Amino acid sequence: MTEQSPAGNFHPEDAPGYESILQCMRCGFCLAVCPTYALTNRERSSPRGRAALARAVAEGKLEFTPAVRDEAFLCLDCKACSTACPSGVRVGTIMAFCRSQAQVFHPPSLPAGMLRDFILKRMLPSPALLETSMLPARLYQRLGLQWAVRRLGINRFLPGALAKMEGILPTLAPPLRPEIPEMIPALGKKRGRVGFFLGCAMSLVFPEVSRQTARILSRQGFDVVTPREVKCCGAPHLAEGDRETARHLARINIDLFLSLDVDFIVTDCAGCGCALKEYEELLEGLDDHERVGRFRAKVRDISEFLAETGIRTGELRPVPMSVTYHEPCHLVHGQGLSGPPRQVIRAIPGVELREMKESSWCCGMAGSFAFKELEMSRRILDRKLANVRDTDADVLVTANPGCHLQLAWGIRELGMRQPVLHIVELLGKAIPQ
Repeated sequence: MTEQSPAGNFHPEDAPGYESILQCMRCGFCLAVCPTYALTNRERSSPRGRAALARAVAEGKLEFTPAVRDEAFLCLDCKACSTACPSGVRVGTIMAFCRSQAQVFHPPSLPAGMLRDFILKRMLPSPALLETSMLPARLYQRLGLQWAVRRLGINRFLPGALAKMEGILPTLAPPLRPEIPEMIPALGKKRGRVGFFLGCAMSLVFPEVSRQTARILSRQGFDVVTPREVKCCGAPHLAEGDRETARHLARINIDLFLSLDVDFIVTDCAGCGCALKEYEELLEGLDDHERVGRFRAKVRDISEFLAETGIRTGELRPVPMSVTYHEPCHLVHGQGLSGPPRQVIRAIPGVELREMKESSWCCGMAGSFAFKELEMSRRILDRKLANVRDTDADVLVTANPGCHLQLAWGIRELGMRQPVLHIVELLGKAIPQ
């Protein structure tokens, strides 16, 4: 994506590569897998249509209009089109570049821009500030205000996006980053040393999941090093068109983990893993390629790591339940990992895996999409949950915090019975405390 070519009507900085856009043959294989096209039946809202818009701008036939901007942000970046494309066109990546272009051609209003800069440039890069920002939400729950709001139905009177934010909020525990030991020794025969990339959302919203991840890695024979200096992976910045800050965070994380002398860098967040594996592309031509390549070669999703190194199954106890698995977009399409999570699930004694139809179809979360496009997000989610219901499984398993939040919210809204578990929570049930 860094090839040199005329930018046309794009701003030359962070413009999508022209040759990458040209790879689209307009075959239409992408249409069947694109959630926004399925809902709108509108060509410009398909991967093929979005590539055509980008090509027209690059060739100087179209200005970067508000319509181009809107399509860039309507794209879920679920990456399903990249999996389906015979030419390997990465329309989600092209649209990510277009989101950066939108900040040049159609910048937000002054108040919106100040809020955006505060979140992306001040709050997300600072773990301590992020943790402080969650204190009001935890207080809201501990004082019983959330219970009252939901019990009395007050949330029905909130504006749509705010009501969704309130409804999607799970019970919050203290963040994990300040609490987790920086080094947890391997138990049993030592097999290696891993650096644990603790993602922002996992630490703040699902701390017990990541605590379980560290426990599992230790029980599997690995020293677990969790540096407190870790920064956001940069995925939210890429999604919102702030590639400059994403590069800054990438350099910090690369320096940090390469200094740890670890064999692997493991994460339990599919979105983080996808972003970490894209650092090479993000920094191409701007940083030492060999250094970035060494970092990239060590990155593994937790399921990928367990499948690759082999799970010690000797101590696993039966977990008698049926489960179905939702594949996070940034795991199955972003990282090409469909088999490893299933290998982990099938390695657990007593678990019956019931495959759902369209397991790799997006859940509709897609970062801020779920709050900006409420109706579309809900319709995408409804399609997913209908497939979940058809399995009649006891538990719904996934491997990404955004998916976890969206799916759990939808299940509560529809009155379905399945709890949502991260894959390491499921595995953790089989491992003695």
